[in-house]
Amino acid sequence: MSKRNVLIISLALVALSAGITLRTSAAGDLSAKEARRLIARMAGINLPSDAVRIKDVSSLGNSATVTAEVETAFRFEKDGNGKWRVAEIRTGDRRWEDVDTLLKALNAEKTSRARAELESIATALEAFRRERGGFPESKTQAALLDNLHPRYLKRVVRVDPWHQPYEYEGSRTSFVLRSAGPDEKANTADDVTVSSGR
Repeated sequence: MSKRNVLIISLALVALSAGITLRTSAAGDLSAKEARRLIARMAGINLPSDAVRIKDVSSLGNSATVTAEVETAFRFEKDGNGKWRVAEIRTGDRRWEDVDTLLKALNAEKTSRARAELESIATALEAFRRERGGFPESKTQAALLDNLHPRYLKRVVRVDPWHQPYEYEGSRTSFVLRSAGPDEKANTADDVTVSSGR
């Protein structure tokens, strides 16, 4: 398994095991018991409550940060070259889950998020064009954001869900916005792109 995939798995596990931010709906602070219950039922995992150990709950207004440990097991196997790779993961005493399947699901969610962020930037670009008669002429995302923020784009988005900078190339009459996607390489099949005339 590549370092990038190990990092993705680690990030997914971090969401389960540390620094989880939970929104509280009722007045008052989030209790450790409620945090344990919410984490144990997160994303349909439905862990036994003893598989989740709450270390700290820090509430602030309508959000809370919970530091927790979630019992996790990894099943390794050797590939055809005799190298070990993580094949499956299990939380608590639940069934084993295929790591490749989890990575595909995680990347599908990230692809949807990247597309939504690019669509938001594209909407701001269209507003810019209507007001100024053309798109910003640039080959860098930094120059693009300088033109759009804060008038046309309230929230600045610089990097995609894979922590790579979004790309922008624009002339007065057209633009292309791009995320390199899960493989983090531009101009490959998994790129996420939005362009003028979409």
